[in-house]
Amino acid sequence: MEKRKLELLSPARNYEIAKAAIDCGADAVYIGYEKFGARNVATNSLEDIKKTVDYAHLFGARVYVTMNTLLLDEELSAAKQAVKELYEAKVDAIIVQDMAYLQFLSVPIQLHASTQMNCFTKEKLKFLYDTGIDRVVLPREFSLKEIRRMHEFCPEVELEAFIHGALCCSISGQCYLSLYQTQRSGNRGVCSQSCRSRYDLVNQEGKVLKKDKYLLSTKDFNASAYLTEMIRAGVCSFKIEGRLKDITYVKNVTSYYNKLLNEFIENNPQYTRSSFGEVTQEFQTDIDKSFNRGYTSFYLNGRKETTGNIDTTKSIGKYVGEVLQSKGNTLILKTDEVFSPSDGLIAIDENGISDGFLVNAYAGNQIKINKSLNLKKGTKIFRNKDIVFEKQLSGKSVRKLKVDITLSDNYIEASDKRGKKSKKYFFNSKEKLKKSKDFFSKTKEKFSKMGDTVFELDSFTYNCKEEYFFPASFLNSLRRDILESLQEEILNSYLRAKQREIDFSIPYIKETVDYSENISNEESKAFYANKGVEIKEYALEKQMKQGEICLMRSRNCIRYNLGQCLKRHTIKKEYQGELFLKDNNHKYRLKFDCEQCLMEVYS
Repeated sequence: MEKRKLELLSPARNYEIAKAAIDCGADAVYIGYEKFGARNVATNSLEDIKKTVDYAHLFGARVYVTMNTLLLDEELSAAKQAVKELYEAKVDAIIVQDMAYLQFLSVPIQLHASTQMNCFTKEKLKFLYDTGIDRVVLPREFSLKEIRRMHEFCPEVELEAFIHGALCCSISGQCYLSLYQTQRSGNRGVCSQSCRSRYDLVNQEGKVLKKDKYLLSTKDFNASAYLTEMIRAGVCSFKIEGRLKDITYVKNVTSYYNKLLNEFIENNPQYTRSSFGEVTQEFQTDIDKSFNRGYTSFYLNGRKETTGNIDTTKSIGKYVGEVLQSKGNTLILKTDEVFSPSDGLIAIDENGISDGFLVNAYAGNQIKINKSLNLKKGTKIFRNKDIVFEKQLSGKSVRKLKVDITLSDNYIEASDKRGKKSKKYFFNSKEKLKKSKDFFSKTKEKFSKMGDTVFELDSFTYNCKEEYFFPASFLNSLRRDILESLQEEILNSYLRAKQREIDFSIPYIKETVDYSENISNEESKAFYANKGVEIKEYALEKQMKQGEICLMRSRNCIRYNLGQCLKRHTIKKEYQGELFLKDNNHKYRLKFDCEQCLMEVYS
């Protein structure tokens, strides 16, 4: 029985980070091209994408390019050309939001449905698969139960799900708050991160219940405790958020989940990884020490925990102790940690108030800091910048393919564990050895020195009829030639999955659509119109709708985070009735759909 393949999918802002992610165990990376990605500041040249592809494919790792913004009519021609260029660069798939790509696709490059495509129902999942899309990126808001239901309804489709990183407050593809406030659209790759802004919470009488707080800001996602359950539910690709993150973040988090997946497979041999190669690294992973705003498993296990952090949008980092005494710029902590000058710390008291500062000096449990504070005893201290750990993360992580080499009288052969082989013939005069002491070990040693190649010698077989003298320069040249030949064979034999033919006869799941379908160009308009779908409204990016608009749907519920859930808590008098958010320019009505456990924000 064929083993089920699991994929660890890491973010890559550029080629350097993509290579580091693969070296730390990623089975695939996702990276931005020059245009049309939902992170418009994380772009790469075609040349760098080609380099990423060549390196990834050596290990059977895949490269996906993000093309997940809405297209305008004047961009259609450039988008078509970009898809053609990426296909020729041997990219494995493009991740898309706009149905225009299905309409004009002219090369057999695989399409993955971005989480921006808002596949929130099993009917839409089945529609996408039947139409020709083999992989769907699920909403971050799903519970394990909802993931399982999707998989059981359409087991043929590959399910990709986020497992770690920053969370959008809104259901992806359905957020218009940034567009409404600043004319910068998240669906166009220029989100102004309105959910990380401060707001007042006001009741229907106008009383301010919370002032100047980050009421929409989420904690960061950490689903590591649910990895096994996600696999059992049907997820095959585990996605780390973070195309804007630096290389140390990507190395640390990728290494952590690489280890978890390997441990799972050791105990469940019916599964395997989707790429090859053995990883060794010089550092220990600790995801609490990388950027995080506090962690949440969000809605994976249903409504079990608060998902927001209303006091700060900064990284909290790892808990290191609590205050015993605070006076001026001196802190005495209850801690087992060791600190270094320039470490970054943050203090959070029982009211959630945060204050950041740096370590100037450290002795025992006494810390000199760079500002004067008066912190209460018991205030929790977190470290969000660990100088020593950052230096450790600069250490090497390498990924190697084990090879077997056979040396015969007139040829040398190399093969890897996938059965990829290369053979090269040679002709030279041979001289029998007079002294054969340590002959085999010395010959093998020449082939063990593989330097900065991706290969590592696993076995060496000497298959010549006699023990011959070979000059060191000749053996070194043989080694270089056969490894270059094997690398070329691996890349040339790499097979990409092809896009299935798009089936335009599949009826859509709705008879009418509104602005939330995000139809922004003539190609996507034709996709729906050809199915007989009535288009009542086009994307807000084309023309902002008048009147009240649902700007955001979210499972980061303000009521629940404040202990005022309409289903679970005893509601304080001032929280009864309608609630509103206010910023300097607007007032927003909050609506709570308790049946689906969703909060909605209206203009």
